[in-house]
Amino acid sequence: MHTLPRNFFKWSTTILYMTICPVFFFVFVLVYEPLRLRPYLDMGRGLYAMNLAICFSIALGVICGLRVAFHYMKNARHLTWAHFIIWCMFEVLVTGMFVALYLTLMSKELPYYSVLLTSVGFCYLIFIIPYVVLTLAFTIGAHRDRERLLLSRDQEDNSLIRFMDIYQRPKLIIAPSAVLFIEARENYVKIHYLEGGKVKVFELRATMSSLEEIANRYSFVRCQRSFYVNPAHVTVLRKEVGSLIFADLDTPGLPSIPVSKRYYDELSKLL
Repeated sequence: MHTLPRNFFKWSTTILYMTICPVFFFVFVLVYEPLRLRPYLDMGRGLYAMNLAICFSIALGVICGLRVAFHYMKNARHLTWAHFIIWCMFEVLVTGMFVALYLTLMSKELPYYSVLLTSVGFCYLIFIIPYVVLTLAFTIGAHRDRERLLLSRDQEDNSLIRFMDIYQRPKLIIAPSAVLFIEARENYVKIHYLEGGKVKVFELRATMSSLEEIANRYSFVRCQRSFYVNPAHVTVLRKEVGSLIFADLDTPGLPSIPVSKRYYDELSKLL
C-alpha cells in the first residue's frame, strides 16, 4: 500500500484536524439534536447545552493529544494509508469512550456499556464527515504539490520538452531530437517520437496554436495546417504531380508529411 504523503505530518494539517473535527461535532449535534442522544445529554434536568459543551471539550482534548502524537511520528516513513485510517478510527473510538465515561458519571444511573455503544456509534457517524473531507482535501493538495515539484525539476533541464495538456499539466517529457512530427486531429494532437529506436505516438489534448511556443523554441517547422515537423529528421522534400510537396523522414515506416507552398521555403532553408 502507498505510503502516506508528507503533508499529513505538517503542523498546519495537524491543527486543522484538531480544530475542524471537534467543531463539526459540536455544531452538528447542536443543530440537528439527534433524538437518541438527547436523553443522554439532557438527563431530564435540562443539561443538554452544558453536557454538549463538555463533550466538545473532551473531543477537542482527545483529538489534540492524539494528533500531536501522530505529528511527531513524521520520521516513521513506513506509515501507509492503512496506518492512517486505523489511527483516525482509534481517535474517534477514544473520544467516544471518554464521552461515554463522562455521561455515565454525570447520570449515576445509566450503565456504562449502554452509553458506550451509543456514544461510540454516534461519534463514528458524525466524525466520518470532517475526517473524509479533510483527508480528501489534503490528498488532492499532496498530488498537486507532487506535480509542481516534478514540473520544477523538469524546468531546470532546458534540454527536455514538456508537452502540457489544456490544464497545464505535464503529460509527455522528451528530448527535442526524439520528436519526428506532430499531427493535429480535431481537439487532440498526436506526437510521433522515437523511444529506444522505435516510433511511438502520444495523443495529447491540445491545439496546434498552443504548441506554437514549443515549436519556435525547439525549431520545429509548421509545414502544413495540421503538421509540425522536426527538420532534423527530414531527408528530402519531394515534389509530385499537381504541385504537391511531401517531406520524407529518416525513419522507416513513417508516412510522407504534406508540405504547403506557404511553408515550403522556410523548411527548405533548414535542410
